[in-house]
Amino acid sequence: MKLLIESAICDLRKAQEETLAAYDNITIQSALLITNPRARALLAKYPFTLQCAQTLDLEDDIQLNTINGQTTLTGQNTPNGKQYLIINGSLTVTPDAGDALRQYMGITLNGAAYCPTSLATVLASKSTINGKLYSYPDHAVVLKSTTVLDRNFLYRAQSRLYWAAKQFIAVDEKLDGGALAATGARFTSPSAILSEGLAKDLAPLFDEATQLEIVPDGTQVIQDDLELNDASLGRYGEDLYIAGDLTLADDCEEGLNSLEYLHVEGDVILPGDLADALYDIPDFACGGEVILLDGHPISCKSRVKVDEALLDLYPDGVSLLNCALVEIDPALEPSEILEQLYLSNCALVRCTAAQQGAVQAAGGAARIQLTDQATEEEAPDEDTQIFECAQYVL
Repeated sequence: MKLLIESAICDLRKAQEETLAAYDNITIQSALLITNPRARALLAKYPFTLQCAQTLDLEDDIQLNTINGQTTLTGQNTPNGKQYLIINGSLTVTPDAGDALRQYMGITLNGAAYCPTSLATVLASKSTINGKLYSYPDHAVVLKSTTVLDRNFLYRAQSRLYWAAKQFIAVDEKLDGGALAATGARFTSPSAILSEGLAKDLAPLFDEATQLEIVPDGTQVIQDDLELNDASLGRYGEDLYIAGDLTLADDCEEGLNSLEYLHVEGDVILPGDLADALYDIPDFACGGEVILLDGHPISCKSRVKVDEALLDLYPDGVSLLNCALVEIDPALEPSEILEQLYLSNCALVRCTAAQQGAVQAAGGAARIQLTDQATEEEAPDEDTQIFECAQYVL
């Protein structure tokens, strides 16, 4: 008899020899394996196969406490007895949580941590953090990672220090910068984007560690990736700031010609024949790469089938960007793929073995699956006991 355990957490501290002796092989596939000295001795004695991301030694009387989702640790969250905390989500620690934090036997955090500066060392010493640790001033008001300062914010602003983990954005033409400054509000963050008209009043409100980006009045700030065609580009006005990547369709030349200011933190992806229009923008900057494509761009699709019909529609070729699944028609010749297809950041491409080399030469993909080769998963033996669960105690 075999035993297969597939779990997020597997606790071996209470394992009994008579239970283990009943199995010829024990396979544990787990993100976190909990052991103690007695359990480690049993691991050496019996036929275990372990596939675990993290192993943790805990005393027998320490209780596991698992929280799924965002959580906040305050001074009221004092643990009852000896507890080890597992959090699958982000954690915010308040400045009054020091005593409670110190009473936990340890913390595994699968997410970001937001912690006051005075407790950052304590949290780090208590925790395994599979994410980023953000430290904020103890007396600061913690806001969203990216916070927009607009007229609505002004109505509630107080004489306090406000902190954002990533960025503040202040480009609202209706915001009275002088009125916001008069409230006594102050701000700290790694960066801030301010319009020219607001910068005189607002720039002094930020500490010296904040990197300021001053943009023309009327600039539209996009906080994510953006895909544009000529019609939608015209709706944004003459000035555009994009925090992610920008993908332009092949009909964007007129829209690009109307832009005066374009700053892109990520990559700019566009058809090659639009390169001159892009570089003619008076104030253009790109923090990533400018990627010039051959042929018609198709981006951010969950599934695309590449066949003769698609390639006939676009004789100059097709560029696929950020597509989840790309299926190559087995009837396509490798030479056609090389001549008419470009791939960028596509998750999975399905093709034949004969087409694989051409697909790789076309830009490749995160994963290539060959459709003419069997990939059946090996089924478990009939005498295998299988347990699939979030937490398993052996």
